[in-house]
Amino acid sequence: MIQLSKQKQRIQIAVASLAALAILGTLPARATDDPHITQLAATSNAPLLLSTAPGAERFRPVGKLMAASHCTATLIAGEGPVDPQRPALILTAGHCAAHDLGDNNAIVDAPADSAWRYTPAYFIDTQPAHTSFAVERVLYATMKSIDLAVMQLDATYGDLAAVGIAPMRLEPTATTIATPIELTHVPIIGVPDEERYLRHSLCTANEARRLFEDRHPWFWTSAVPNDCEGVAGGTSGSPVVLRDRASVIGVLNTTVDESNGCGSGRPCELVEGEGMPREGSSYFIPIDSIARAFTTDGIFDVDLLDPGSGIALTRTGHWSTRELVADAEGNMHPAIWNLQASTQFDELRYKVGFAQTLDCAITEGYSAALRTTDQPLINLPTPTREGIYGMCIVGRTNGDSDWQKPEYASVKLRQIDETPPTLTPLIAVLRETEEKWDVYGATQPSEVSSVQIKFGPRATTDCDVDEGYHYADAHWETLSRARAPWRFCARGADLAGNPSPVTWRDFE
Repeated sequence: MIQLSKQKQRIQIAVASLAALAILGTLPARATDDPHITQLAATSNAPLLLSTAPGAERFRPVGKLMAASHCTATLIAGEGPVDPQRPALILTAGHCAAHDLGDNNAIVDAPADSAWRYTPAYFIDTQPAHTSFAVERVLYATMKSIDLAVMQLDATYGDLAAVGIAPMRLEPTATTIATPIELTHVPIIGVPDEERYLRHSLCTANEARRLFEDRHPWFWTSAVPNDCEGVAGGTSGSPVVLRDRASVIGVLNTTVDESNGCGSGRPCELVEGEGMPREGSSYFIPIDSIARAFTTDGIFDVDLLDPGSGIALTRTGHWSTRELVADAEGNMHPAIWNLQASTQFDELRYKVGFAQTLDCAITEGYSAALRTTDQPLINLPTPTREGIYGMCIVGRTNGDSDWQKPEYASVKLRQIDETPPTLTPLIAVLRETEEKWDVYGATQPSEVSSVQIKFGPRATTDCDVDEGYHYADAHWETLSRARAPWRFCARGADLAGNPSPVTWRDFE
């Protein structure tokens, strides 16, 4: 929860006409072409990149990727001479390979869908020369700690060279404040069909941050904020290069949309133990781990990457909770982690700390060995101080002397949130006629996650009284004009259960 004010608010809105009742700024749904970057990110633009522009030749390996979603991808290779007979590889974002990648798993050497295509040199002024190549395999894709994917084409580097496409190289780079960068991408959301080609953004990057997003939530230990413009659905997977250079330092991951709080489409940085959105920012993931997976002879070795095969963890309930929670009888108890561990490992060890500083790779701080079948993480108490915590979990199978590598530990976040939202639910009218109003209560994205309502005669309905509130059992409530005036009340709660202020509207 980002808003920290705890002063109770009440909003009274008198409604006299349909125009006054309508909610005009309803957020659009997340774009189906790219489930990870929202439509509202396309509030600014980046100029189309012509093939004849100075420096454009550097970006011939960048193109449109039609995979699990509409993305951007780059032909890449390891260091040293490129073998023209070797299958060509492209780099993109992990979420471009699957819509359902979890926070602790990976795809390793799996066949790609037969419809997936990569089209390099996707300039608007070279359309007759565009050549598409089939994607044959997903060699690696993950959203665990990073958001990166490497795919193998059904074509060789020689085939790409025949149409004038040479691979870009990878350059691990630690950015600092105001590092000049360039982003080349193919956004589509909010862009006319005839202009959905390579665009170019000149921008600056900052220092890497720890970032989380959505309700899993995904957790990226090194994400670089930047001010690149024109980031929208389709930009995912785009290469980031240092200004006037030609080597890839990162891959575009996500952006902060125009909403509230932390959640879907609202990635947040970890700052002093809490989540904080950097308004207007986008983020890229450094390519260091992918660069290390290339051997000295240019082979991409997936065995050098986290296989995502550690202990699978299933959470009961939301990731955010209050310090004390009620049981079925209404008795209050300390919050617990509520994590069920898979049993492919016989034993597990764990450690807990603030997510902002927790380092799973350091062996210090892990618990003694515990039997997985005892499910020791379900009723494990959470820390009591408000903030966002992480848990690292490693496993071992009976008979093995070695534990899972701690740098490949499974990780889950848990938020202790005692701060009520300052926003109220929304009260909206679906339709208005001469006989009635159809009214409903709505959530506020990332802030008010559930809504209770009640309504009745204005003279006798007190919105501050608990009696009568209920979760809506229909999409809307019908208020008869003949029985007006009415008062419609709404109150909500965030994911942790902290109550929102009460709001109401009068209908007369």
